[in-house]
Amino acid sequence: MKLKQRELLYELLKGYPKYINEIEMNGVDNLKPESIEKILDILLTVFTNYGLDDDEPNKYGLEIEDLIDIVNDAE
Repeated sequence: MKLKQRELLYELLKGYPKYINEIEMNGVDNLKPESIEKILDILLTVFTNYGLDDDEPNKYGLEIEDLIDIVNDAE
């Protein structure tokens, strides 16, 4: 994960410090299944609310999609 992606992910998870701590301790590739599910829920909510223009991903949405792919790969 690139630094910019990590910063965005941590910004989106700032209300959920336990997930940030888990990522720091274990890395994104070693998240617990329930953590993956919750983080994906958070990312999908942000994507749906802010990442679309006329049903197409905007620039922010594309960044969120990248994070979703990274977290999904941890499964």
